[in-house]
Amino acid sequence: MVKVTLVHAKWCHFCPTARKTWQKLKEEFDFEYSEVDFDTPEGKELAEKFKIRSIPTTIIDDKIAFVGVPDEEQASKVVA
Repeated sequence: MVKVTLVHAKWCHFCPTARKTWQKLKEEFDFEYSEVDFDTPEGKELAEKFKIRSIPTTIIDDKIAFVGVPDEEQASKVVA
């Protein structure tokens, strides 16, 4: 099963759109989904591990797949 992790922050203006995109796709497709706040210890750990410099960042199966708001059509192809 595909594992999607969205790294976001409360202060990010683009993150709500990315969250809505992934939440909508989660309703349509079967994949593992989690959200991690950039400003938490877990978020800092992911930022260091993946060298995240911009958010939102989507990690899919342990690789960065999207930086910024993902295109819904492209994202759906990854999780379908």
